[in-house]
Amino acid sequence: MKKVFTLIAAIALCFNLNAQNPFEDEQVIVAPDSLHCYFHGCSPHGERISISNFTSEELVVNGCYAEGFFVECFYEGDNIAQTGMIIPIGETIFLDTYATPLGKDIFGTLYIDTDFGIYTITIYYETTYGVSESNPTFSLTPNPANGFVSIKGENLGMVSIFNMLGQKMENYYAEGKEIIISTTQYPNGIYFAKTTQGETKRFIIAH
Repeated sequence: MKKVFTLIAAIALCFNLNAQNPFEDEQVIVAPDSLHCYFHGCSPHGERISISNFTSEELVVNGCYAEGFFVECFYEGDNIAQTGMIIPIGETIFLDTYATPLGKDIFGTLYIDTDFGIYTITIYYETTYGVSESNPTFSLTPNPANGFVSIKGENLGMVSIFNMLGQKMENYYAEGKEIIISTTQYPNGIYFAKTTQGETKRFIIAH
């Protein structure tokens, strides 16, 4: 059975490499130790992973995967997540990595399966990219919400509700200084209310 290794932070790795001959310890080094993938509109942008082969033989990467996420790892334009690749002795490769949630998970583990073991990277999928909370002048109550939210403010205009994936759920038009929005149709979770002026407030729905 392959052993699962915990990754070392990239900064610490730099000090280790400067302090000793990397071939003495027969190391495979994977960095970073965490991967922050951001959601932007309908597609994520990736982060870069480096894999260094400081062993005395070729390193075979069998593939990359993460439970609950669709993973793509591009090396020179080729997706090696499923096909794998070989890293020659003493070389370092860089993978442009993308992880898209298949469900509601925003935390996960990226597994890099090699002949020397399975290396892991923690994935944190920042699902509120582009819909971060501002300093709104409007109020939103109750928070947490159960059956409804009341939003009060000047010139509300169109109020949009976004979920944690940055997906717009619905638009509502405020005719005056207050709008009441039913939340019974939304699952429990974290949401954002965003006005026409771009002011955004986070709220929780808990039935």
